[in-house]
Amino acid sequence: MAMPEPTQWSECLARERPGRRVLLAAVIVALAVAVGVAAQEWFVGALTAVGLAAVTAEGWAGCRCVVDGHGIVRAGPFRRRHLSWASVATFTVEEAGATLARGTGRGAISFHLDGVAPSRRERVHHALHAWQAWWLTSRTATERSNHG
Repeated sequence: MAMPEPTQWSECLARERPGRRVLLAAVIVALAVAVGVAAQEWFVGALTAVGLAAVTAEGWAGCRCVVDGHGIVRAGPFRRRHLSWASVATFTVEEAGATLARGTGRGAISFHLDGVAPSRRERVHHALHAWQAWWLTSRTATERSNHG
């Protein structure tokens, strides 16, 4: 089976529900204030706010996703994750998105289709299915050559 065309898109879980950004910001501020009050140090509260904002950045700021012949990349504002095809042990595609994981159970990358622009969602879902079919075929061929 021929390798599918490289596919890239942006994903932002707060895209269709801007209220999620407001809620997330309110939760971050509330937790930061609580930590600052508990520590009796506003600097600790501010550090908490920065840390929580960084950890949740992909949800409110979005990320770029790429699937190509080299593997899978999910690059957010503060973190870039990559899996090469050789390290992928499981690849599932569902209506809500896709998950690719290493065999050790560590290093999974998930894509959430509700974070993709509605005009591109069907194309991305179709592309993920095509990559999954290619991965299954190439994996089966590799297993046959290793056992044959």
